[in-house]
Amino acid sequence: MAIQFNVRYKVETDELQGRSVLVFLKPHQPQGHCQIHAWQVLTGSAGATESFDYEDRISTDVSSFGINRNRILSGRQGIAPGQLLSAISPHGLSPLLQPAPMSLAQAKQTPAQCGVINQTNPFIEFSCNWYVNERPVVSMPNVDANMTVSFEYQPSFYFMVATPPMVGQTYSLESFPDMTQYARPITATTVDVTVSRQQGLWSFDFSAS
Repeated sequence: MAIQFNVRYKVETDELQGRSVLVFLKPHQPQGHCQIHAWQVLTGSAGATESFDYEDRISTDVSSFGINRNRILSGRQGIAPGQLLSAISPHGLSPLLQPAPMSLAQAKQTPAQCGVINQTNPFIEFSCNWYVNERPVVSMPNVDANMTVSFEYQPSFYFMVATPPMVGQTYSLESFPDMTQYARPITATTVDVTVSRQQGLWSFDFSAS
């Protein structure tokens, strides 16, 4: 079910000072040194209201480096919890994704997880990138031969006010304690979010309908 978030900036212009609202989705039991992306980056403007949509649609691709260190992306594929995709390299070409047998998926992950297994031959190390609503959530680098990386995210949104990230900038799990957590509403289709600043501290108020 789709949910629309309407974010209202109840602040003065000089309070923002180039900052904006960042929204994150948090991986559940992340593997290794994952690189977390700001899932939504709002412009930030005093008195304005910005909107974004959420729908539980997961997709993935893998990225590797060519001979000249150019970044190569596989085709992006939609994936549902419980499914496993196999990354292969037919005829030594760059990796592509194809469905793996259900028996292998059941052996490698839980029904709540999506997964990618590195079955490239000859072996190619890659990063596995996960998206929700076609927007990046997390990248998992250095996927080794026959290694499976799984993705599942918590049913909450995490809000913070910060300087917009630079191109390619990622975050770590240590960033989340400084964010405001909002549990995903089960039946609501609209969530109004009010951003304000009180005694130097940023505050988020939520109203679902």
